[in-house]
Amino acid sequence: MPVASNAEITVTRVNSNRDWREFFDLRRTIYADDPCVVFPLRQMERLQLDVDRHPFYEHAVREAWIARRNGEAVGRIVAVQDHMHNEHYSDQTGFFGFFECIDDVSVAQALLNEALKWLKERGCDFVRGPVNPSMKGEFGVLVEGHDVPPSIMMGHTPAYYDSLLQQCGLEVAKEFFTFKFKVEDDFEDIGDKWDRMAEAEEKVMSRFPQLKFRHMTLDNFAATVRDIGTLGNIVRAENYGFVPVTPAELEFSIKQMKRIIRLDMIYAAYWDDQLVGFIVNLPDVNWALRKTVGKADWIRMPQLLYWLKRTPRCRVIMFGVHPEFRKKGIAILLIKKLTDVYNEYENWEFSWVVDDNLKSIRAIGRTMPLKKEKVYRLYEGPIT
Repeated sequence: MPVASNAEITVTRVNSNRDWREFFDLRRTIYADDPCVVFPLRQMERLQLDVDRHPFYEHAVREAWIARRNGEAVGRIVAVQDHMHNEHYSDQTGFFGFFECIDDVSVAQALLNEALKWLKERGCDFVRGPVNPSMKGEFGVLVEGHDVPPSIMMGHTPAYYDSLLQQCGLEVAKEFFTFKFKVEDDFEDIGDKWDRMAEAEEKVMSRFPQLKFRHMTLDNFAATVRDIGTLGNIVRAENYGFVPVTPAELEFSIKQMKRIIRLDMIYAAYWDDQLVGFIVNLPDVNWALRKTVGKADWIRMPQLLYWLKRTPRCRVIMFGVHPEFRKKGIAILLIKKLTDVYNEYENWEFSWVVDDNLKSIRAIGRTMPLKKEKVYRLYEGPIT
């Protein structure tokens, strides 16, 4: 039964299997002519909204809607209330995500109206998004860089989403950036940067002999990821939108990462036996996904595994040093460990970088030449 109507637009909750098929198929319709889109495996796409299997929903609830015009799907949205976020910040912020819409503000407004109504009924007085389903996953609207396919765990949206959401009364909350390092680019000072990094490594290691660096092995994989997760909660505590990663979410990530990880591309820094820094780099699954053909997962999966071993792209998804050890040169040395094998990849991405944390990326830029590639936006507003 319709819960909202605007002229010929109807918005209904997603309940049946048929509704869910239409919900997921809509994205493929909207992006049908987009040369840079990446469609995930359907099982992974559904997992992000599976309240029984995804550990995020141990501390969050969600509801999904689909908009139709004359019986045809033209938009979708999901409202999310994350109890852990609200406990952490002592507020009542709700979220929206998985937003897809034709270029029609009336459709976008109808979808947002239902999401905001649902959130208000649950005590929320503020909304932020899009997040899928949180800032621990894909989030934001792409406003620059539409000509480059997104890398692993990064979003890709039509350019008009920025205008749609602002026309619906939402304001830009934050901008986030991705930076790239392309080996093939002609950087005149690349040799000097490598030399300076080697010199810095020698100085730091001679000054702090108790500092050790190790990459992952099969034997220490799970334990190291758990340690990195614990330290990550400390490192990212002051970041915009931070919410601690729960033990269940960490175990979930370990299971997912095992399928795609390169053990020698994850380094941990230890001060004696204490973990004090880490850098996590993943091969770009999206590059491999774009090489696959067919619709069914069972057809695409063998192709994905084949192409994943050949991807020229990678993404640094986690990078941090314990606050008490940040002035000891550990960050530069962690990057050095990766650049020692840089020639295995042609394109590196560093993301997410929030607009008020550009100082950190500039510091990295002094050791390896980076160029801004993409800009994403988050939006927010009061629920009235």
